[in-house]
Amino acid sequence: MVTGARNGDQIFLLEPAYTRTSFEQNMALPDRTLDAYATARAGATALIHDAMNTADAPEVVIESLIEAATAASPRRRYTCGKVARQVSVLRRLVPERMFDKSLRKQMRLPA
Repeated sequence: MVTGARNGDQIFLLEPAYTRTSFEQNMALPDRTLDAYATARAGATALIHDAMNTADAPEVVIESLIEAATAASPRRRYTCGKVARQVSVLRRLVPERMFDKSLRKQMRLPA
């Protein structure tokens, strides 16, 4: 999530989904890991790695930023990319409990 302001009083929100960056390669790692979190850590690492294979290019976010920053009357929210738009639509149309269950499944979390 990225927020931006124009002229100090107009705020907009950029909502990207996964974006192809070097984020996963530059994550800060703990000095010492705890074995209790090994499974969760491995799962999160695998999820990020898999997501980067189909993630949007960074240019998708930049295009939305330019659109918002140059608009005479910017919208409040800008979804960046196909997946972000799909999630936004589903969030509005699907019942909350069903949406949360789907999101947990996608994030490989227990239902």
